Amino acid sequence: MALPMNDDFANGELSIDELDAIAGGGWFSRAVHWVGHEVKSIVTNRVVVGIAAGVVIVGAIATGGGSASN
Repeated sequence: MALPMNDDFANGELSIDELDAIAGGGWFSRAVHWVGHEVKSIVTNRVVVGIAAGVVIVGAIATGGGSASN
């Protein structure tokens, strides 16, 4: 008994969800994507970048970072 050939199915494309499932994705893949998205949104936010730079500068001054007279 020969199996029927379905050329439409063989030539079809998989959706992103189907590719993710085949690649072993699922919740872990979504979590990695979410973290990457959040990091990108934090880094591109000028207010957050300014606050982070201020914290680093104040920390360096408070600890004497970069001082040549250690």
